[in-house]
Amino acid sequence: MARIKLVFFSLLLLSLAATASVGQVPEVRAKWITLDTDSLRVEYALPKAEAVRPVVIVLSDRYGLQDNVRATLKVLATLGFRAYAMPLLSAPEQPFNLTPAAAIDSADIARVTALAVEIMNESGCDGRVMLLGFDVGANVAIEVIARFPFYKGAILFYPTGGVPVLKRLLDAQCRFLLNTAQFDPDCSLVDVNTVRELCMEQGKMMHVFYYKQAKRFFFNPQHPDHHKVNTNTAWNQINKFFRYQ
Repeated sequence: MARIKLVFFSLLLLSLAATASVGQVPEVRAKWITLDTDSLRVEYALPKAEAVRPVVIVLSDRYGLQDNVRATLKVLATLGFRAYAMPLLSAPEQPFNLTPAAAIDSADIARVTALAVEIMNESGCDGRVMLLGFDVGANVAIEVIARFPFYKGAILFYPTGGVPVLKRLLDAQCRFLLNTAQFDPDCSLVDVNTVRELCMEQGKMMHVFYYKQAKRFFFNPQHPDHHKVNTNTAWNQINKFFRYQ
């Protein structure tokens, strides 16, 4: 059964709309959502069933909202979640042969939360909103869950910035899962363990999953450092974590 799950996740993640059979994978659509001071073009994928479901907001790595994010939306919808993604000011679309610097635009924190409030009130949402963030998107997610109490969970893949960024997790107001790669000096196991000890001192639980032989961006199939086996493992962790929030 575990082997079947791994193959299933891999095929869904790597099969983009051009190669998927009609109706086989949930469709990614787009719509404009008007916020208090802004309008966002949001991409989303919904489960086939009509039942009320939880929401997952996907926050991209520093390369922006590209096909890898859309594939992630499809997998989440296939698993039964209402999945949304928005372009981050912190992550404009960029080519994968570069390694652009990562920095948070503070406006993204307010924009993500405004979007969460908007979609939380949709009739298909069961009131639970969770975050799935990668790289700089994980940094944005950390700030969001540190400041706002209504998120039900967050999965963070290799946030950038080391201990100073990870220490913000001490203020997290929901359960979270931190994913770190073996060959990632900017989110090293030493950094993670340093902050985990601080969490333990404060009586907070810090859930961590460690990926051997993986580099930063291993989850992104469009990036040269993509690692297929670790991506499959990560999908199992994502599914397991979100289902119990």
